[in-house]
Amino acid sequence: MALNRRALLTGGVSTVAAGLLSGCGGKNLDDLLTQAATTPNSRARLTWWVSEIPSRRGAVVADLIIRAFERRHPGIRVTKINALSTSDGNRSAIATQLAGGSPQPDVYLGDTTWPAQFGHSSLALPVETLLPHDFWDAYPAALRRSSTYQGKVYAVPFFTDSTYLFYRKDLLAKHGLRVPRTWEELLHTSRTVQKSGDIDSGFLWQAAVTEALTANVAEFLADAGAPVLDGQGRAVLGGEKAERAFSLMAEFTSSEVTPRSVTTYEESDAQDAFVSGRGLFLRNWSYAWVNASTPKVSRVADKVGVALRPGFEGTGRSGVSCAGGWSNFVNPSSQELSAALEFARFCAGDEVQRLLAREAGVVPALTSALRSKEARAAGDPTVLRAADLHLVDRPVQTPYYPQVSKALYTPANGVVGGDLSPAAGVRAAREGLRKALEGKAQ
Repeated sequence: MALNRRALLTGGVSTVAAGLLSGCGGKNLDDLLTQAATTPNSRARLTWWVSEIPSRRGAVVADLIIRAFERRHPGIRVTKINALSTSDGNRSAIATQLAGGSPQPDVYLGDTTWPAQFGHSSLALPVETLLPHDFWDAYPAALRRSSTYQGKVYAVPFFTDSTYLFYRKDLLAKHGLRVPRTWEELLHTSRTVQKSGDIDSGFLWQAAVTEALTANVAEFLADAGAPVLDGQGRAVLGGEKAERAFSLMAEFTSSEVTPRSVTTYEESDAQDAFVSGRGLFLRNWSYAWVNASTPKVSRVADKVGVALRPGFEGTGRSGVSCAGGWSNFVNPSSQELSAALEFARFCAGDEVQRLLAREAGVVPALTSALRSKEARAAGDPTVLRAADLHLVDRPVQTPYYPQVSKALYTPANGVVGGDLSPAAGVRAAREGLRKALEGKAQ
């Protein structure tokens, strides 16, 4: 397979045929896989591109992981490269660096939306033949699906992000209200508490024209039972179920349960509004629990509860969460492929996964770590309830995912802002998806 490093940067699909791994010194992919499968050199130096990992107790989690690895492999030294703070910024920066055939970083932390893009563009080593045949049995099935492109796996799991409904348990108790089980109940509960004057906003979420909104849209569509793509990867979004999801997004703002400014909200904006005491409910990723429950940064630290997301009345669906998180990728141009793979596997293993449960404000990818003594001791409800979630994928198994994401979040933002009707928003999303999947979108 000829591997085109320009595709990720240009958004185009390369023509592929049998050949060599471009930018890697003319090395054949089979040769690289053979190198990666060997025992690591006793002396090696690795670089790890890693963004800041939310910390539960103030420690620098990445440094703890590096020290643990070096204790197990005293001849291998790992140097940390501090990545950017946003997924999109990281994607552009690392893609630009790797497209030139740079041997560094040897391992890089990337979003679970990246595997198809980076695999298609030859910026990640396929690792499925380098892992035990039963490797994925220990991790959520959705994580393997999002790591796979055209039958090859391009990422090794590290930690997951899942979404929850955070709520003000003090205000619900004051008004004798329960945690909503449906979106319709959430709307009613929000209006009830808002009318009392106890809270400004009922429901805070993310509806800016970014990937943050795509994740929300994917969840609302799953709540309604509306597919985005079919089994062949074709756009099938449409019909009453899809319109029900888009209508809910519109109702949040039209009813003033959600502030109009939500059309500019990303995760941090919604979280900041909630921890400052302006919202009754918050949809956000699991890491929001650390900030929401920490007195130094949250005005409502001792007043917050966590529940699974509601569903629509009459569907029997609830607890849906977008499958998010971060995985480690191996740079195919690395000069230390076997050591790089060893480090990526170490991060996915029991020792590090238990370390994450103890020290990090994230959900470990390893299923057994969710039930570990470390997880129980930490008492993080987002970890303890992770096994109850129904994980759903975004349509990430395409090298055009940035364009696919834009095709969803652009009309959805218009619906939330009142510029498009729900029906028009669904039609625009479906047409945008078709163009994006064909490589014709900007």
